[in-house]
Amino acid sequence: MPLRPDGFDFFRREDCDLCGECLARCRYMDLSRAEAVEEMKRLIAGEPTRVVHKKCISCYACDVFCPRGCRPYELITSSWHRRYRERGLPLRASYLMPASVPNFRSDLVDSMRPWERELLRKWRDTPPEGELVLYPGCNALTLPHLLHGPHMEGITVSGGFDLCCGEMYFRMGLFDVVEETAEKLTRHYRGRDIGTMLFVCPAGLNLFRNVLPGQFGAEFSFRTRYLGDYLLERVEAGELEIQQRFDRSVAVHDSCHGRILGEEVTGKARRLYGLMGLEMREMVSDACEGLCCGMAAGCNRYNPLDMYLAAVKELRAAAKTGADELATYCGGCHLTLSLMRWLYPTRQPVRHLLEYLKEALGEEPYHPAPRRTLRMLGNVGAKAFPQLFSRRTYRIEIR
Repeated sequence: MPLRPDGFDFFRREDCDLCGECLARCRYMDLSRAEAVEEMKRLIAGEPTRVVHKKCISCYACDVFCPRGCRPYELITSSWHRRYRERGLPLRASYLMPASVPNFRSDLVDSMRPWERELLRKWRDTPPEGELVLYPGCNALTLPHLLHGPHMEGITVSGGFDLCCGEMYFRMGLFDVVEETAEKLTRHYRGRDIGTMLFVCPAGLNLFRNVLPGQFGAEFSFRTRYLGDYLLERVEAGELEIQQRFDRSVAVHDSCHGRILGEEVTGKARRLYGLMGLEMREMVSDACEGLCCGMAAGCNRYNPLDMYLAAVKELRAAAKTGADELATYCGGCHLTLSLMRWLYPTRQPVRHLLEYLKEALGEEPYHPAPRRTLRMLGNVGAKAFPQLFSRRTYRIEIR
């Protein structure tokens, strides 16, 4: 099957047998098997769908559900790619895009503690060289305390807000922008002496390992590894000593990219939770069936209400477990669920895997996300909301 004229055709038509599994298992579309098959036929034919383009929240799970690896998710987002080429993005999305200066993440730097701002400056100016180099990504840069402490000994952290992995663009179907991002990252890391690149964020790991080289032509010479996997190895080897075990329960939230990567992320995170004494209460029997935090829900219609409703669905599922806290391992999920608790309060505080680990290693607890996301909410209200009904559009430029 030849490529589409724009060159971005990631769906494997020749392998799809129209079983409907990908859409029938979706927890957002409520499709029967027969309805799922019909929707797939419409998608493949490039015809308008009855349900998919209205209800898809870009959670990426259909790629996990597909038994033949056909990438139905990219078939859905390809229509958003064509929409972007024809119309651009609504102006209200600008403040939420990583390429904007400033944006809803970078605007938080001034409110950080001096030692956090110094970390960001150091990481921005540090060359990516060494046996273990960590790519922080924009979410960890918003929460730099996660990468500060004895658990980071021997790891070089390198990167700033201007070095985006392209995850948000990929989830929105902005394939042209992802391709430019792949070229920029290839240039940035070309010739660098890097042994293994570590990723605190599953999204960054999936982009660097699979999406950027496999679908957009990026070329990286280093190995890739999830930071949680590396830290688990150090804890089990006794190199990091657990000094305090927790006597509390957690509802475990899995990220969209965590489900794509599977056991390396979802399993290793749970093993770390267990070693710290946390009682895990699962919201689903299979991590693949988990719900999105809500961040990706804005990728379809650029509607903040979609994000809110998706986040509330997960917050309610966590509350039903009766757990003391809601545990995340993805910075994006951590920020989103922390922010949405201001709009839909629950009794469960949201805690990150690395916050638990730092405390278990003997550090004083520090949880800046609640206050930081309140400021983020205020900034979005002041800088993005006024454009909510604007008909103006724009296009992203990668610097």
